[in-house]
Formats: sequence, structure tokens, C-alpha cells
Amino acid sequence: MLSTFIADNYALVRVLLIVGVLALIALAIVLARAGDRGRRISGFLGGAALLVVILLTLTPHGKQLPPAECYLVVDDPLRDIFNVGLFLLPALFFVVATRKPIWVFVAGVALSALIEIVQQLLHGLLSRACDINDWIANSTGAAAGVLIGFVIVALVKRRKA
Repeated sequence: MLSTFIADNYALVRVLLIVGVLALIALAIVLARAGDRGRRISGFLGGAALLVVILLTLTPHGKQLPPAECYLVVDDPLRDIFNVGLFLLPALFFVVATRKPIWVFVAGVALSALIEIVQQLLHGLLSRACDINDWIANSTGAAAGVLIGFVIVALVKRRKA
């Protein structure tokens, strides 16, 4: 099971995650320089990354969780690199595709909040818990993706000028 592998190899998984994100940032740079075709491919990759977000957050967990209220105590939300990384790639690719960083950031924060609300409303069905720390980590990832995408787009525009 994936969660067992991650737990047993946490340091390795973190390194692989960071290397993968760096490779995808390099891809975003190439796509930003590729004009309209690069923007279309970035939009597709952003959509694919968004689909992964939905699948990872809204599919049933399998473990039965006790009934719970939404966890609203902020408790070091950035410790979970996976939740930060979850929204980084969709935000990055959508900024490269649309060139609208503010809208991408607002959409990322809103989508993360919506996911937490759905997890709370469908808690019994999904066995997933609503947690403000997840929302903060996801929003931080969206902000990082938007910032990286914005810098890439600005540098590409500056280089073309």
C-alpha cells in the first residue's frame, strides 16, 4: 500500500518529491518559452495535476473515522510537505497557461476550502477529515506555485523583450 511505503521511506519520498517538482519547474520554463503551444500544454498539465488533487482528496480513504467536527486549530500546517506540494503544480502550470496569477491563486485557495468543506459534509462516506491545517498547507502550495509561475512568465517576457 502506498501509505505504508511512504511511512517506511519518508526521507526518500521527500527527496523524490523535491526532485520531481524541480524537474516539473524546468518543464514549466520550457513551456513558458514555447509560445501558444506551450501554454496549451501547460493548461493540460495543470488540468491533469488538478485531477490528481481531486482524486487524492475526495476518494474514500478506506479507514472508518469516528464522527468529527472540522479541525479548526492551527497546528504547524507547513510540516506536511505533501499537502503543500499538492496545489503547487496545478497553480504553476495554470499560471504559465493563463498568465493570470491572481486568479489562479484565488481559485487555488477557494478550491482547497471547498475540498475541506466537502470532506466534512461527506465525512461518513469518504472517511476523510476536514482540517484547517490542510487548507493552509494547500493554500501555501498554491501561493508557491503562483509565485514560481509568475517569476517564470516574467523572466520569459523580459527575455523576449
